[in-house]
Amino acid sequence: MAGDHVFWITTRAAGVVLLLASSAAVAAGLAIGSRAGRGRTAQLRVLHESLSLAAMAALVVHAGALLLDGFLESSLAEVTIPFVGDYQPVRTSLGIVAGWTMLVFGLSYYARGRIGPARWRRLHRWVAVAWILGVIHGLFEGTDRGAAWFLITVAAATLPPLALLAARHARTPQQVTA
Repeated sequence: MAGDHVFWITTRAAGVVLLLASSAAVAAGLAIGSRAGRGRTAQLRVLHESLSLAAMAALVVHAGALLLDGFLESSLAEVTIPFVGDYQPVRTSLGIVAGWTMLVFGLSYYARGRIGPARWRRLHRWVAVAWILGVIHGLFEGTDRGAAWFLITVAAATLPPLALLAARHARTPQQVTA
């Protein structure tokens, strides 16, 4: 019965939305500081912020649905604290660390005036690390891992930001502006 699986389905759907939104947000963020974003910075900033907020909302839904899934019977600690749960502790913990890192450094945007723009940019770069950890978590955790549709979705969502990230790191430090 579908009602028995509503939270499992919600967790899966929110995880996919999280993957897509966070990948697009990372791509938009990287494009802002690259040649690809020249002349479109204002539009990319709006897109980046919107996608980031959508990703964070999907993260909250993903975690909340895990808590409400009667089959998993996860505790609040198992969903929010790394290495507390018994189920796939490394894979699960990658997702937890990715989630907290994304939330803290993503929401740091709204405190950048207090942090200082230069310091905020340096701190905000950790979002890319969180995104990579989240992608790894998605690839190796959950019931969709290994499914062709999921692997194709992951490839399509992650290749553009990975290319922008590689291009950014290929530049010398003097060339990196944001």
